[in-house]
Amino acid sequence: MSSHKAAAVVPIITSQVERLAIIDAPKEAHQHQHHIHRLIRKYSSEKDSDEDNLSDDGNDDACCPRSPVTCGPSPAVEKGHGLSRLLRNNKAWSKAIRERQPDFFEKCSQGQQPKVFWIGCSDSRVPENELLQLAPGEVFTHRNIANVVVSTDLNCLSVLQYAIDVLKVEHVVVCGHYGCGGVAAALGDHSYGLIDHWLGNIKEVKQQHREGLDSIQDTEEKCRALVEINARNSVLTVAKSPIMRAAWERGQEVEISGVVYDIKTGLLSELGYHVKSEKDLNAHLKVESKDLFANRAQ
Repeated sequence: MSSHKAAAVVPIITSQVERLAIIDAPKEAHQHQHHIHRLIRKYSSEKDSDEDNLSDDGNDDACCPRSPVTCGPSPAVEKGHGLSRLLRNNKAWSKAIRERQPDFFEKCSQGQQPKVFWIGCSDSRVPENELLQLAPGEVFTHRNIANVVVSTDLNCLSVLQYAIDVLKVEHVVVCGHYGCGGVAAALGDHSYGLIDHWLGNIKEVKQQHREGLDSIQDTEEKCRALVEINARNSVLTVAKSPIMRAAWERGQEVEISGVVYDIKTGLLSELGYHVKSEKDLNAHLKVESKDLFANRAQ
């Protein structure tokens, strides 16, 4: 593998294994380096690499296991199949975790106790566990196009209810992100088919804040503003739900916050929308649209 490819792969592996804080004790330096180099070979993007086409134990079929219960009639996938590569990556990842903490997956199988419920965009560039530096089991997640929360979406509300009533999360985070394709599409007047129905929710937010948005001349900056306002709207919709109001009434401590992710920098910023009570909600609802744009550079 070339040096620049190796450099690109190392952060991926370390982010999946080491920085998830599941390591009880550091390995010896030479053992650690050997382990990393072996994983680099597994994650190499060179399809013709001999190492990439071999499983850890030399068994070609071992990298693409079949479920013993629901084994379907389709033939086994070959080495060049896209699914084969995904399964090999998963095998390498699982093995790396187990080598560092043998009982990690056993503990995961016993249940989840996340403190954070994340409502984000489906965009593949916004991986919540990665950017929050949290391990599997620490973030409960719901994602959709443009992180929209509406009172008629039973899918989102069902996940919210489970997060609040069953998992007892302490923080609901609504995350928008700059460069959001759904928000950009909602700014225009083009038709995209079925997704127009979903984008209608963002268009309503745009209409509610049209004066402030129209005062922004730069198209990219206008899109960034709508990303923030759309996240704010989702925060308030969560806060207005019967689920949240019932939780606060019974004294459950849970806060809703709005953040935005900048894909260009990899950084999160808080938006100043924090709601942890009915009183906070009422205060946010009293803020006029023009005041939300007061500090934005023209």
